[in-house]
Amino acid sequence: MERGSGMNDKGRFQMKKMACLVFALFFMSLGHAFADFSTFSYVDGTFSVSGTLITAPGSEPFTVTGGTLNTAGFTANLFTGAGAISAGTSATSPSGAFIYDNTLSPSATSVLTYPGLLFTVGSFGAPGYNEINIFGNGGANNYSYYEGTAAGNYPVIYNGGTFTVTQASSVPVPAAAWLLGSGLFGLIGVRRRFGK
Repeated sequence: MERGSGMNDKGRFQMKKMACLVFALFFMSLGHAFADFSTFSYVDGTFSVSGTLITAPGSEPFTVTGGTLNTAGFTANLFTGAGAISAGTSATSPSGAFIYDNTLSPSATSVLTYPGLLFTVGSFGAPGYNEINIFGNGGANNYSYYEGTAAGNYPVIYNGGTFTVTQASSVPVPAAAWLLGSGLFGLIGVRRRFGK
């Protein structure tokens, strides 16, 4: 190819390769481009806790992928150490004290299933470690809150409380937008470089 006549075959090939990579990464990120943020509260008489939940896109029951629980004494994080749990199954907490499935059904009679949500404070085996399980018992206003780190030994138990979820709007996760934007700027730069 003559000098100054544009991009050579190698440059075109590299440009096409870069474009394919950028678009492949963008489309892979689309499934994670939106997350639903909700707030929740558990109330049983004078005892109450509240927090936030992050659910993955999809249909009910929603998989809860993150969140926090706040009480007067501590803040706990949703336990996700077992990874995604298959629909209709449950996992066992690190201490073996609870089972959980980390799913949420806002339009169902019982928003939480029997296994329910698992929150943890600290790292398993470390001083101060604690597990909190909030779960449904099958009725609209029949939820339980348990704390403990040994099966059958629960220092804090509340049964028959209410569990309320308020869904916030879907919020785009900026990573997908940044990925597309940076990829497009990269393509422009490659085109300019090989176009000279």
